[in-house]
Amino acid sequence: MRQTLQRWLNRPDSLFTFVALTLLALAGPVSADPPPPYVINSVPDQARITIYSEYLRDDSGQLGIQALASGRLDDRFHPASRSTERLGISNSVWWVRVALQNELSTGQRYLLTLKGVPDATLYMPDGQGGYRQARDDLRLPWRYPVYPLTLPTGQPQVFYLKMAPHGGLSYSVMLSNTASQLQYQNRDLAIYALLYGALLCLALYNLIAGAMGGGRTYFYQCAFLLSMLLASLGLADFIDTGANKLPAIQPYLFYGCILIGIFAACGVGRNFLNTRSQLPRLHPWLVAMQATALISIVPLMLLPDVWVAYFSFIIAISASSLLLLLGYLAWHRALSGGGLYLCTTVLIGIPVLLVCLATLGMFDCDLELPQWLLGTLFVDAIILGMGLRLQNRRHSRMKVERQRAQTITDTVETTRRETLARIGHDVRTPLSGILGMSEILGDTPLTPNQRECVDAIQNSGEILLRIISDILEYSQLSTQGADINRSAIDIHELVMDAVELFRERAEEKQIELITHVHTNVPLRVEGDAGHLRQVMTNLVGALIRHGHRGELVVDISMEPAGRADQIRFEFSGTSVGRDTLEQLMHTRQQGNNGYLSLAIAEQLIDAMNGRTGHRDNHYWFVMPLPALEAPPPTASVDTSVLNGRSMLVVDDSSTVTRVLRHLALSWGMRVTACHDPKEALASLRTQANINEPFDVVILDHHMPGMDGMQLAARIHEDPVIIHPTVLVMLTGIHNAPTATQARNVGIHRVLSKPVSAPRLRQVLAEELGQKPLSPSRDDSLPVTQPDPSLKLLVAEDHHLSQKVIRGMLGKLGLSADIAANGREALEMASRQRYDLILMDCEMPEMDGFEATRRIRQYEQSQGLPAVPIVALTAHILREHRERSLAAGMNAHIAKPVELSVLRDALVRFTRGDATDSDSSTASAGTPG
Repeated sequence: MRQTLQRWLNRPDSLFTFVALTLLALAGPVSADPPPPYVINSVPDQARITIYSEYLRDDSGQLGIQALASGRLDDRFHPASRSTERLGISNSVWWVRVALQNELSTGQRYLLTLKGVPDATLYMPDGQGGYRQARDDLRLPWRYPVYPLTLPTGQPQVFYLKMAPHGGLSYSVMLSNTASQLQYQNRDLAIYALLYGALLCLALYNLIAGAMGGGRTYFYQCAFLLSMLLASLGLADFIDTGANKLPAIQPYLFYGCILIGIFAACGVGRNFLNTRSQLPRLHPWLVAMQATALISIVPLMLLPDVWVAYFSFIIAISASSLLLLLGYLAWHRALSGGGLYLCTTVLIGIPVLLVCLATLGMFDCDLELPQWLLGTLFVDAIILGMGLRLQNRRHSRMKVERQRAQTITDTVETTRRETLARIGHDVRTPLSGILGMSEILGDTPLTPNQRECVDAIQNSGEILLRIISDILEYSQLSTQGADINRSAIDIHELVMDAVELFRERAEEKQIELITHVHTNVPLRVEGDAGHLRQVMTNLVGALIRHGHRGELVVDISMEPAGRADQIRFEFSGTSVGRDTLEQLMHTRQQGNNGYLSLAIAEQLIDAMNGRTGHRDNHYWFVMPLPALEAPPPTASVDTSVLNGRSMLVVDDSSTVTRVLRHLALSWGMRVTACHDPKEALASLRTQANINEPFDVVILDHHMPGMDGMQLAARIHEDPVIIHPTVLVMLTGIHNAPTATQARNVGIHRVLSKPVSAPRLRQVLAEELGQKPLSPSRDDSLPVTQPDPSLKLLVAEDHHLSQKVIRGMLGKLGLSADIAANGREALEMASRQRYDLILMDCEMPEMDGFEATRRIRQYEQSQGLPAVPIVALTAHILREHRERSLAAGMNAHIAKPVELSVLRDALVRFTRGDATDSDSSTASAGTPG
C-alpha cells in the first residue's frame, strides 16, 4: 500500500496528490519490514547468526542503502539457510541484512564478524531513521571484517552489508564479545602459523633434496606445496585482493596458484610412478593436463573474473579426478609405490574437489576449508616424502645391483669371449693342419678308396670349421655388431655365389635349387656384399640342411610396398615346409649351436637395417639396397639376337618353366612351356609342319617317363623336325652327361642348375650363330699366379702348420724361409729383404704383433720401404683383425688357409701397385 501511495505522489494531478498525502498521513512513516531478529538473551560467544540473515543480488551495482531501507526491495531478499552461505561464482554486488535485538537489561558492545569476504562495507542505523556507513578506522585489523557494535536494549537493529566478490562468494556472519573474539583469533592464528610453518619446512626440504640429486619429483612437490600455500592464503583471506588493495592481481594470484599447483601435481604423479613406461595410455593425458594448466596462466589474465574462476575450478576438478584415477590404476596394477600414491592422492584430491564444489555453490560444508585443506596437505606431504625417500633408496639399491650385475656380465662376457677365442685358436690350428694336409694329399695319385677317405676327411673338417666359425661369429655379433662396408653388388653374381656352395648337398637330398631374379631388380645395387652373401649362404644352407625332397626357390624382387630401394629376398618351395620353419625358429630361440646359421643371418640383416618375416612355408627378408648406374655391357656376344626368336621349355617343374618363361619374355622371345616330354615332341612336330619351328629348346635332364637325353635323341632323329634347333640341357652335378654324350644326341650346351639369367642369355645368343664381338680374355685382369721368384718368409711356431704352408706354397711354385718365432723372424727380416712375410700372431719369445712393430721400426730407421706382412692366424674375431692391422700388418688371413685366398694375397701384395694396407683382404680371408 505504501508503495502505491508513493507512486501516486509522483502524479501531477493535484487531486490525486491530495488523496495520496492524506493516505500517507494515515498510514504513518515509510520504513522497511525488518527480517526476524537474532535475540540476545545472554552474552554471545562466537554465535553463528548467518541463518538470521538475508541476501540480495545487485546485478547492476547501482542500488543504494536508502533504496534497500525503504522496503521497496524486500521481496528480492532471500533468507540464508546454512551457517556458511555459499553463493557460487559471481562478480555482482551482494547485499546482506541481519537484524539484532538486545534483550539484556543494559546496552552491550559486541563484535560483528563477516567471514569469507575481505571486501565488505557495513551500514548501520544512524539513530534518526536512516543509515550511515561504518567508519573504516573503527574496523578491527583482522583477515576478514570485524566491526564493533553497540546495541540498545529492547529495540531491534537492522544492519546492511555490501559485498563485492571477485569470483566465488561465501559468507558467514558471527556475533561475539571482545574476549571470545580475541581468544578465537589467537587460536586461529596459532593453527595457521603451525600449518604454514610446517609446510614451508617441507617445501624447503623437497627443494634441497631435489638439488642434491633426488630427482625432478622433489622439485615438482616443492612447487606444488608452495602454490597450494599461496592459494590457501587467498582462500583464508590472508591476502586481501580487494579493489582498493591489490587491483592489479585480483583475483589472478589465487587462480594462478591453482593452475601452477595442477601442473606440479601432475608432474609428481608422472615422475613418481614413471607413467611413460608403467602407464603409457594415461601418460599423454597427464602431459596434456600439465600443458593446459601451464599455458592457461597468461591468457587468463585477460579474461573476466567469472570466466577465470569457472575455468580454473573446472581444470582443478578434472586434474583431481585424473590423479585419483592414476592412483587407483597404480594400486590396482601393483606398481612400485602405487598404494602409497593412492593414499596421498585421496588425501589431497578429495579435499580439493570439495573446496572447488563448495566454492561453486554445489556442496554445503561448514568446515574451515582452508584449515582442512592445509591439514590434509601436510599429511600428504609427509606420506609422499616418506614414499620418495623409500623410492630413492630402492632406486639406489637397484642401481648398485645393476652396476654389480653389469660388472659380472662384463666379466663373464670377457671371459667367455677370451675362452671362445682361445678354443677357436686351439682348435683351428690343428684343424688347419688336417685340412691343409688332406688338400695336399688329394693332389697326389690315390686309389678310389683312398680318395673317398680323403674327401670324407676334407668334408668333415670343413663342417667342423664352419661350426667353430659360426659360434665365434655369433658371439661377436651379439656383443659388437657387424662392420658395414658398402660397395657395388651384382645381384645375379651374389645369388649364384651363394647357391654354388650347396649344389652337391642339395642334389644329395633331392632338393632342386631354383633362382629367380625379377627383371625389375637393378643390375647393380649398393650394399655390403660380404655380409649379404653371408646372409644368403647361411639361409640357403639352413633351409637345405633341414629341408626335405622338393624345390627350394630363391626369389629376388622389388618390395611391392615401401621405398623404391627396398629389395625382397624370399625363400620358399615344396622343400620348405611349415614344420621346417617352426623347427628353425624354435631352435634359434633356444640358442642351439646346430642352428646358428639363421640367428647369424638375422643379426646381420638387422645390422644392415633390414627386416625379416615368415609365413607358412615362406621365409623372407627385405634389405635397403639403393640402385646404382648400370655398368657398360661386358658380354662377348650381341644378345639382341634373341629378340623375336621362339623357345620351347620342357621341364616337369612348373616353377622352372614359369621362371624361364618370365626371363625369355623379358628378352623379347616367344615362349611355349611343356611339362611332358611327349607333349613337347608333338609340339615340335606341329611347329615344323606349319613351318614355324622353334629356334631354341631348353630341356631338363631328369623327367618322368622320358628323360632329357632320350627326348633330345628323339628330336635329333625325327624326320619331321628338320629345322636346326638349338638344344640346351639343364642338369645337376651328379650323373651329368659328358660332352661327347651330349653331342651324340644333338645337345649343344649342358648347363648346371641353377643357371643365372645373364649366363643363360649369353649361352643362347652364342648358340644361335653369333660370333664373339670381342676377345673373351681381358688382358687388363690381374695376374692370377704369383711370381715364382718371390722371396717369402713364414713365421710359424707350429710344426704341422709349417708343413701345410710349405705344401701350399709348393703348389703355387714358391718356396719360403721358415722362422720358428717372432724373434727369429725379426732377425731374418733385418738381415735380408723379403717380398712378403706371412706372420703368425701367437708365437713363443715374441709374438707376431711385437715382431711386426719391430720390423716397421727397423724399416723406418733405415729408410727402407715397408715389406708387406700378412697375418696368418687361427684368430678370426674382429678385435684380432683390428689388432693385426694396428700393429702394421697389411692383411689378415684366418686359418685354415684356403689356397685361393693365399694366392690372391700373394698376388695382391707383390704387385708393383700394391697398397700398404688392405682391410678388404682381411675380411675376405675370414670364413663365413
